[in-house]
Amino acid sequence: MTVDNKIIILKFGSSVLRSENDLQTAVHEIYRWWRDGHQVIAVVSAFGETTDELMSRAHSICDEPDAAALATLLATGEAASSALLGIALKRAGIPACVLDAVQAGLRTSGSGLDADLIGVDTGRLSIELQRAVVVLPGFVGRGDNGDITLLGRGGSDLTALFLAQRLEGSCVLVKDVDGLYTSDPAEPFTQASRFTHASYRTAARVGGPVVQLKAVRFAEANRLRFSISSIGAGTETVVGPFSDELAHTNSSGEPLRVALLGCGTVGGGVYQRLAALPEFFTVIGVGTRNIERARQSGIPDQLITTDLNKLVARPLDTVVELLGGLEPASSLIKRAITRGLSVVTANKYLLAVDQELEALASEANTTIRYSAAVGGVLPALERINQAKKRGPLRAISGVLNGTSNFVLERIATGGTLEEAVRTAQEQGYAEADPQFDLDGTDAAQKLILLSRAAFGVSLPLTAVQIRGIQELSPSDFKHAHEAGQSIRLVAECRRSEDRLTASVEPVAVGPEHPLATVNGVDNRLVIEPEAGNICIASGRGAGRWPTTEAVMADLLELRRELQVRETIEVREECVA
Repeated sequence: MTVDNKIIILKFGSSVLRSENDLQTAVHEIYRWWRDGHQVIAVVSAFGETTDELMSRAHSICDEPDAAALATLLATGEAASSALLGIALKRAGIPACVLDAVQAGLRTSGSGLDADLIGVDTGRLSIELQRAVVVLPGFVGRGDNGDITLLGRGGSDLTALFLAQRLEGSCVLVKDVDGLYTSDPAEPFTQASRFTHASYRTAARVGGPVVQLKAVRFAEANRLRFSISSIGAGTETVVGPFSDELAHTNSSGEPLRVALLGCGTVGGGVYQRLAALPEFFTVIGVGTRNIERARQSGIPDQLITTDLNKLVARPLDTVVELLGGLEPASSLIKRAITRGLSVVTANKYLLAVDQELEALASEANTTIRYSAAVGGVLPALERINQAKKRGPLRAISGVLNGTSNFVLERIATGGTLEEAVRTAQEQGYAEADPQFDLDGTDAAQKLILLSRAAFGVSLPLTAVQIRGIQELSPSDFKHAHEAGQSIRLVAECRRSEDRLTASVEPVAVGPEHPLATVNGVDNRLVIEPEAGNICIASGRGAGRWPTTEAVMADLLELRRELQVRETIEVREECVA
């Protein structure tokens, strides 16, 4: 999909948020756009049949319930789903801000149950978007007298388009189908074709079950273009002021066949998400050295194997490597690449040491993806690649290890190193042996990968000057506090003339420094271009669910790319 504006409004309706079980899938879609550099507003409908159930409850009490009271009741559905989505985003390590209609300044006029939007606090939204994904309830606003008002059935479509118009952003209505079709694609024995582009008139005619008519009329009146698609799709229908166009064929969208190597904390999380998305992925097998732990993660016995070499030799599309270490991970990845399989890994140590893997993948006309290796949901590689498109970079720096940052904050408030490490371990932020976190090795490995992306140079670990946080004394924290500063373990790579200097060391930063406000186990990357403003990316850098989210983002991106490639190949065949 192509989006011209960096603000994107994603509308999630009840057809895709059928229950709380679908929240994590919505998080995948939000993270897709957020890590690509967009400021994201998620407009959320109530779960599944919630609105109908609330309506039935009202009518069970009174045949003609008071309109104001009914609006208040029905609004609770959207309030619950938006709050729960905010919680799911934060579990994944993605900063989120949940606003209600009053906080967002969504003002309406007209009937209390079928009102029209007339205003929004764009200033408040713009401020919140600078730091977080904004989540808003769907078809809810406030009338002139402050009463809760609703925008009619399907009104969250209208909310999304209204926000796109006021914020000059783009809008994707996320549905359970990947666009508008000439007829219902779910009906058997039909030849439904997807519109790649549809006029407002066509959207109003065929979009009844998919998009609210009032929303289409609003888009037409304001000459707004918007997209209709589904979660994880690489295809869409764009509605706007143009003629209809049909796709040459409907993409098969076959599930990717995945082999999962490793079933530890992250591996178990990845398996759960793969199993929850059978329309996208088929797990061929799970390779592990600990069968019992795999069973505890809910993996069926028929998928578990200890023979990882045989697993990689099966008919597959993708290998996900979460073993860690050099061997057998290196040999298995190379075997997969030589077979032409794509690889997704979180193994920063291997990637930092073995600098041939990406070249090997390129020669084999496949890819190795490793967003999870450089900081959980911190979109570090993505933001570096985006920044490079605008010109060369001067430096990258950041807090790249959440465990050390957590420990530093604890010590700064009066704790000891030992106490801080113990608390980090108890809360799942630190390994049983946190040595690489504390001595700077983990941050240095990530810095090597990021420097490779930023400057095209593969630095050996010996080229990074490393000083960990164990060497700090109580007087260091005392002096920093007296100067109004915070101590951060800063990883930096800087280009000066024709050479790179790289370091990882504790640095005292003032309150205005962009790294001063990195909290707890969060990570932050600062990208300095040769010309222009700096770019800052933030996100949870480690943990089961942030790392799982990054792995899933790579897998979903791979699937979309294959889907788009399939569509292009069919189009070229038709033209020929």
